[in-house]
Amino acid sequence: MRPCFKFLSTFLMPVLVATTASQGFAQDQPKMIEFAGYEWRVDAKDASLETHLGQPALKLHNGLVNADDVAFSDGVIEFDIAYVEQTIFAGAGWRAEHDRRYEDMYVRGHLNNKPDALQYTPTESGLSAWQIFSDENAIAAVSQNFDDWNHVKIVVEGDRADIYFNSDTPSLHVPDLKTDIKEGFVSLRAFSLADMPAYFANLSIRPLEDGEHVVGTPKPSPELPGGIINEWSISSTFSEDDVSVLSLGGEMIDDMRWQMLGVETNGIANLAKLARPTREANTVFARLPINSDKTQIKEMKIGYSDRVRVYLNGKRVYAGNAGWRLRDYRFLGTVGFHDSIGLDLRRGDNELLVAISETFGGWAWAGAIEDRDGIRLGE
Repeated sequence: MRPCFKFLSTFLMPVLVATTASQGFAQDQPKMIEFAGYEWRVDAKDASLETHLGQPALKLHNGLVNADDVAFSDGVIEFDIAYVEQTIFAGAGWRAEHDRRYEDMYVRGHLNNKPDALQYTPTESGLSAWQIFSDENAIAAVSQNFDDWNHVKIVVEGDRADIYFNSDTPSLHVPDLKTDIKEGFVSLRAFSLADMPAYFANLSIRPLEDGEHVVGTPKPSPELPGGIINEWSISSTFSEDDVSVLSLGGEMIDDMRWQMLGVETNGIANLAKLARPTREANTVFARLPINSDKTQIKEMKIGYSDRVRVYLNGKRVYAGNAGWRLRDYRFLGTVGFHDSIGLDLRRGDNELLVAISETFGGWAWAGAIEDRDGIRLGE
């Protein structure tokens, strides 16, 4: 995933872009800029200070600035932001462990008043997970000003956050911040496919004041299927070309390194917690042993991003592609339990291997087998 803007204009990557920016723009001695009393490391096409709409402002052009010396845990990040109406992803990250792992929020300037105008997502291994977290606890409709300033306030307490956008009450309540990072640096971000900047002003970063708390309440989550598989064995990465075959050889599996990965509260495994996809190695296996008392067929409901090939006892039984805009220009590729497979189990030991390949937006796998009669998983 090389950091070139020709690639970005083809694939709309609001957060993956953010992580490749440091590769594409970083130098041996990173550029620094002072803004709002902090020193910011610049990973952007351009960052400069100027007056905008009557305010001293940071002009940020396709990239990020990072306040590496800020140790933000619980507290408030508050700023004004201005941009013209365009395809832009602008906001802030917090509790960053490093450039590829942090909590993130941004507004989509081209989706004003739409249900996903405002987005919360974790970034793991440099990969945004917006396709994994897409319910009303991660997205919200907000009204954006395109000829004036917008006011943003992020209140973080423990593993929860409230995000205010031009509002006195939370526009979005995040009941469960998805990383386990307790403290880290703060970043500002603006990525525009129109190659136009955003402006930040009146920034403050502070601890919570006495009596100040997260006040929002969770929204109902989509109902999950029964029998969610809560843990998967995940392989090391490999090339997607290696699973272009209809049957697998055992020698490929023998050379893999494996780690266990639990699913998120929505039943979906965020594979980027363990690995970072590259052009050369953008695929992992999720493995599940299944012991069956007899020959039988069991339904497994699945969700994934972006592409999967499902193998049972070495033979491919399903392949799918749910990448962003693959099916039509409005297709987002968000992950849910929307498909199912009939697993034709033999008596005794069976091995389920799922190859999941990623381009951007959330590297995900989920499975659920509600009817567990006569089978044992993970044995």
